[in-house]
Amino acid sequence: MSTITIKDIAKEAGVSTATVSYVINGTKNVLPERRRRVLDAIARTNYQPNQVAKSLRIQKTNIIGVLVEDILSFPAARIINGISDYFEKTDYNILLSDLRMMDSLYNKYNQVEKQKDKISQALTFLTFGAKVDAVIYIGMFDRDISGVISNINKPLVIAYSTSSDDYACSVNYENEEAAAELTRHIIQAGHRDIAVITGLAYTAPAQLRLNGILGALSEANIEVNNDLIKHGDWERKTGYTCMKQLLEQAHKRPTAVIAMNDLMAVGAMDAIREANLRVPQDISIVGFDNREISEVVYPKLTTVEIDMKKIGFTAARVITKSLAEKKEKESKESKEAIIVPSRIIHRNSVQNLR
Repeated sequence: MSTITIKDIAKEAGVSTATVSYVINGTKNVLPERRRRVLDAIARTNYQPNQVAKSLRIQKTNIIGVLVEDILSFPAARIINGISDYFEKTDYNILLSDLRMMDSLYNKYNQVEKQKDKISQALTFLTFGAKVDAVIYIGMFDRDISGVISNINKPLVIAYSTSSDDYACSVNYENEEAAAELTRHIIQAGHRDIAVITGLAYTAPAQLRLNGILGALSEANIEVNNDLIKHGDWERKTGYTCMKQLLEQAHKRPTAVIAMNDLMAVGAMDAIREANLRVPQDISIVGFDNREISEVVYPKLTTVEIDMKKIGFTAARVITKSLAEKKEKESKESKEAIIVPSRIIHRNSVQNLR
């Protein structure tokens, strides 16, 4: 069977080839009656536009590359869901590429620059092989990746990490103020002996969240006891170990514990139960991230929700806006760091002492 062409559709519908092109591409308004004839002809002939030829002609594929550090990482699925949700309402499709960096970067998140060659190869495929119009890069951990991604001369948005590179926009979440608000919630419940289990001390989330916690304690004139600050590594096991250390200290035990993520909070709950103490009656505890585990433990964990889906949705919106603008009029928003608000999820792990 010979290939159906745009000329065949024009002849079938009794219109010009330009009219058929306007209908297919949506580039100009066409009289409803002519539009109907073109669409009927397309349906009768099962015409399929040659997207490759079209992309070469207009230098646009309507494909957005989504390069994720590891699809199995905590933020990836929901961020991709937000990206997909946005693009479903547009003419864009996504091409997903997984760098599978979990094993090589496990608990070494700040060493991402060692993966620069791997990232560059993936970007080369997306930009020169697949000829995507733009790229959204999804980090598996919240940290600064300035200089890691070279200028691809196409719109670039980094989600769940940050970058000071002037050719990239970053979309991330609120850290410091969210941690401060969580601390204020505990203080308002009457707690003053408050312990902290941090994540890896050198990481940006641990530093920002600690700043927020210490700032809220200072606001309430609560003196910081450094013996009540223990350093974990974001994993459940260190939450358990740090909580055991807190319970074994000779001075008065804390009435509340802020763990900087849900995994460490659950580990701390394990240690509390092992000591024949109860959450929240004896010790209140809160986490951060709102992972699935926070809702299935007993009691359910009060925590901070990071709106991953909105991060993805926002990244897709910024990319689309940048593509819609002329090259000489780049979006100011596309060069800024965009922060998506976080919110406290109130559950049952905080005892009101008032």
